Amino acid sequence: MQWDSYPSKEYNGIFYGMKSDSFKPYWELPGKVGPIFELAIGGSNTPFELFKKKGWRLCNPLEVTKDTWTYEEFIKKSKAEFGVAKHGYVASNSGWFSERSACYLVSGRPVVVQDTGFSQNIPCGRGLLAFKKMDEAIAAIEEINGNYEQHCRWAREIAEEYFDYKKILPNLLENSLNTNKLFHANK
Repeated sequence: MQWDSYPSKEYNGIFYGMKSDSFKPYWELPGKVGPIFELAIGGSNTPFELFKKKGWRLCNPLEVTKDTWTYEEFIKKSKAEFGVAKHGYVASNSGWFSERSACYLVSGRPVVVQDTGFSQNIPCGRGLLAFKKMDEAIAAIEEINGNYEQHCRWAREIAEEYFDYKKILPNLLENSLNTNKLFHANK
């Protein structure tokens, strides 16, 4: 996770920030559900000491992502993913969904992530749990802890239904080719 990737912007009176802007309401999460969280986090402005003080365990994202095997191992050793999206994705309700979350689902690991509007297209509540507020994040974590094996199975089912290349790629290619035809026809 990158704390700050590029400068935040304001457009038409709406602020579009970074993860650092989205994360503030969730600082206290380890104290509310247990110190079970490890963040792979980087960035020169990251408040590492504050994270540690609040009960988050930290690791170097460059170490766990140095190649596909270490990344896969990191995910397999994880119980689940907890993720906060960049503030701009949340503010715009863009539907953005992380490729990291897809990797967790494929690995049969439940995912608890901040909703960016993706819940309008991917069913949530079984293996994939979306939240908008702290109490929803806590409830999602408690739900996964209370029914973990089933949520693992559901996570894999979501991956197979919504992220399997055999289902996605044909539609993507067809839409791409149709768009391309339209583009050329308008020249």
